[in-house]
Amino acid sequence: ISLTKELTKLKLKSEIGAATSKQLSQQKLKLETISKKLSRYLSPQIHKQIFSGNEAAEIKSKRKKLTIFFSDIVGFTSISDQLESEELTNILNFYLNEMSKIALKFGGTIDKYIGDGLMIFFGDPDTSGIDQDAKNCVQMAVEMQNRMTELQDYWGKNFGLKQTLKIRIGINTGYCTVGNFGSEDRLDYTAMGAQVNLASRLEGISEPGSIIISEETYMLV
Repeated sequence: ISLTKELTKLKLKSEIGAATSKQLSQQKLKLETISKKLSRYLSPQIHKQIFSGNEAAEIKSKRKKLTIFFSDIVGFTSISDQLESEELTNILNFYLNEMSKIALKFGGTIDKYIGDGLMIFFGDPDTSGIDQDAKNCVQMAVEMQNRMTELQDYWGKNFGLKQTLKIRIGINTGYCTVGNFGSEDRLDYTAMGAQVNLASRLEGISEPGSIIISEETYMLV
């Protein structure tokens, strides 16, 4: 009888242990699924920082020297007015995917998509040094323009566009405030300041298919 009781206890412990192990596996799988979904809403560098525990989800910022990049598709607003919703979505998603792959290749932090526009910066949360950050950003911009040249015939053949899409790019280097901004309920990891505004203005006066860099960036590269 005593032996039977001990065996029953061991069996119960084993069943409890198996149930706990199964629950832990399910929780781990659930967290991995959530993490994967969140990774599509965050720049890979920021996602890595948060899930490694190195970056707290709280309102804070710091001053750092960044190289900031802005780009947009020339005349895309008028083009989009001629397209159906699905066509516009397909074109824009394809374009942003192509540009994002290049940005990640050179280590840029994709700050945000602004319609057909892109804001990317180098120097936070990861940096290769101020000089190399600037070089990486300019090399990224050149490769983006080269990729757009390669895609000249693609837009007409695959999307039926009569116009060839061209982008304009502005780049500036300077001290910015970078970090988490927003409310207690929603945060945005971004950079702001006069140097960010200058990069945006340089993009605005850039010719189609060209890149304008500031004097500070020019001196670094």
